[in-house]
Amino acid sequence: MVSCASDVVEPAEGCDLMEATYETNVKNIIDQTCAYSGCHDGAGGIGPGNYKSYQGLLQDLQSGSLGSRVLTRKNNPSLGMPPDKSVYPQSQQDSLSAIQLEIITCWLQGGFPE
Repeated sequence: MVSCASDVVEPAEGCDLMEATYETNVKNIIDQTCAYSGCHDGAGGIGPGNYKSYQGLLQDLQSGSLGSRVLTRKNNPSLGMPPDKSVYPQSQQDSLSAIQLEIITCWLQGGFPE
């Protein structure tokens, strides 16, 4: 999956065994790490957009920006997501676990089904 001109999401090894969907696998991750108060909650938080629903994510999914920020730039404290607590103290979690990253990778590679 290409998210920017030079950003490529590498295939995850376990994706052939996992059919990740938003409702089953991803919504909980997004709710905990993105769509909380003060961030991507649609109420003027530091993160643009409202990630409280699949429809709210769709534009950033289709443009590739969500994949780029979460998977490609994940280790950059000011550009990666979730943001580092040293940069944004209101952040609920500094980084995604290996399992969370694999779920999101598989979901994006699978066309981000609802």
